[in-house]
Amino acid sequence: MKASIKSTIASLVGNILEWYEYTLYAYFASVISALFFPSEDLSIRMIMTFATFAVGLAARPIGGIIFGYIGDKYSRKKMLTVTMLLMSVPTFCIGMLPTYAQIGIFAPIMLITLRIIQGIALGGEFGASCVYLYESAPEEKRGLFGTLALTGVGTGLVLSSCTIFIIESIFSKEEIFAYAWRIPFFISVIGAIIGLYMRKSLIETTDFTKAKEVNLLTDNPFKIMFKDHKKTLAKLFAIFLTTQISFFVVFIFGKSMMIEFLNFAPDIAGKFNLLTVVSYTLSTIVFGYLSDKINKKYIILFGLVGLAIASYPFIMSLKSANSSFILIMSLIMGAFIGATEGTLNPLVAESFPTQIRATSVAFCWNFTSVAFGSISPIIAMLLIKNTGEINSIAYYLMGVCFVSISGVLFGFMRKGNC
Repeated sequence: MKASIKSTIASLVGNILEWYEYTLYAYFASVISALFFPSEDLSIRMIMTFATFAVGLAARPIGGIIFGYIGDKYSRKKMLTVTMLLMSVPTFCIGMLPTYAQIGIFAPIMLITLRIIQGIALGGEFGASCVYLYESAPEEKRGLFGTLALTGVGTGLVLSSCTIFIIESIFSKEEIFAYAWRIPFFISVIGAIIGLYMRKSLIETTDFTKAKEVNLLTDNPFKIMFKDHKKTLAKLFAIFLTTQISFFVVFIFGKSMMIEFLNFAPDIAGKFNLLTVVSYTLSTIVFGYLSDKINKKYIILFGLVGLAIASYPFIMSLKSANSSFILIMSLIMGAFIGATEGTLNPLVAESFPTQIRATSVAFCWNFTSVAFGSISPIIAMLLIKNTGEINSIAYYLMGVCFVSISGVLFGFMRKGNC
């Protein structure tokens, strides 16, 4: 039991550190856009920056396929050590990159290359940690433990947001553009050393060990997933539509939207973004715990309906620039996203058998992050540019919520699916 707890903590810590490293790029999007994609047109500059973000996400399914196969065929624990190293090296290298002003077009090319490597690492890491945490828990606590992977995501975002907030508070705008933007990327080296050391204590999960003992492991988990679980994938994707888009629009694009389109100071936008992420992180824990006691589909439905209702007031709060209103809506918005996404994770894990679980979980999260999430900041910017109003973001979120709610009601909640 003691070894199992240590392994769980090691997996969670590594997940936190990888999301810290990965989201630094998004939280410094305004700075990176000016340094690596110089353009007179703000919208073009920002679209190029988030297009690079999307390219990195597009590499996630590659990592998911590679490391999902390793996890299902050979070992759950091996993939977690490799992905840690694969993420940390390019993160440090981004901090070392010369800018467009120094080496011209080679700067964005090198940045894109490093983001692709990061994407492959994250694609392997997240699916691996989801499965490892889920399978490391007793049956009656798998909802909570399965949610911890999303708690790790939120915690990584909080650390990233806090680090950048400190940088923006200490250094002037000129200093940040000159050199200080690199500091958070260098700090990641410390976390990587700690994470790699802790992951030495990982033990194999009981589910995988039992499957291996009775010769249930398969040579082609990807083929079995598509052959026998097409309906399950379709139902899950309907929910992923909202969770991925809301996550990327609110957490990843939200700060840039406040700075570039609503004229918030970077530190003020960072504060409210941080509050939203903290609310999300705490919510994943609360609803993960409840998902062991209440039908997961009901919690997800609650989160989707709440998100649909809160989307418009959330955008209106940002437009109002009223601190109290923004605070309330940021906390509410983060809580509903956490309730939906956190509970979805153990639902995905329990929807597939052990011998294809690593591949299936990685495919669900990584494919939908590309298909739905990666392009959502670009869609959001185009909506604002073409309509001239950020209200369009609220309608965008409400629309995808309606699709997901329909998917839950007609997919999971029909007789025989509860």
